[in-house]
Amino acid sequence: MQKKVKIVIVEDEPISTAYLKKLIRETEIEHDIVAELDSVSDSVLFFGSDTEYDIIFMDIHLGDGTCFEILNTIKISKPIIFCTTFDTYAIEAFNYNSIDYILKPAKLNDIEDALSKYYSIKKVEEESYAHRMGKMMDTIAPKSYKKRFLIRTENKLNLVDVHNICCIYSEDGHTHLVDKSGKEYVIDFTLEKLEELLNPEFFFRINRKLTLNIDEIKSVEDYPNNRLIVELEHPVDLELVVSRNRVKDFKNWLKGIL
Repeated sequence: MQKKVKIVIVEDEPISTAYLKKLIRETEIEHDIVAELDSVSDSVLFFGSDTEYDIIFMDIHLGDGTCFEILNTIKISKPIIFCTTFDTYAIEAFNYNSIDYILKPAKLNDIEDALSKYYSIKKVEEESYAHRMGKMMDTIAPKSYKKRFLIRTENKLNLVDVHNICCIYSEDGHTHLVDKSGKEYVIDFTLEKLEELLNPEFFFRINRKLTLNIDEIKSVEDYPNNRLIVELEHPVDLELVVSRNRVKDFKNWLKGIL
């Protein structure tokens, strides 16, 4: 569910304010009008306070000056939607964090389009913030990766350290782990899940069916159709071809660029 958007309206004509509020209601977005300001002086006081808000609908001409006097006095980082009778200020307006410039009389689709732009920007910002936080958390508490596999074969349990893995491949709906001695074990993980569990510093999925351990790579050669073919230190009876769409990432992996 979308969080309520907190809106400030800067407009000196009561009729225009009422009409704008009506259009915003008709968009059916969850919102609160946290302030209605009708002058430069009141706006400077408001935006200089700690009041929380998300977006501003702002007229250009106010009773005691223009909105640019506000914007040149107080640094406003929140998105602004300008609503005005004048089309001559559009270029100047976009120097002040504007996401839209609506000419009066505004129509419902004008307000809907402007708010869509706001939500698009907000989504990008939230995703960027989440990505930065994830990176920071990885630094503070590095992700833990699988260190070994406990595998049952008949009545015996086998312990395979990840550093003893030669490769892992998928065939006929089963996932096979091959260790450096050539022994094969069927394991209860898909290659997709193993991409999350295994440290990407050491393991790379070269195609849909095969994941390799970097310690096992002996050589890499060009292969038809802009692909690569890999030779391992401990040979296996598999075609070790890097898919064309993974070649760039594979080369970066070999260089240590994750």
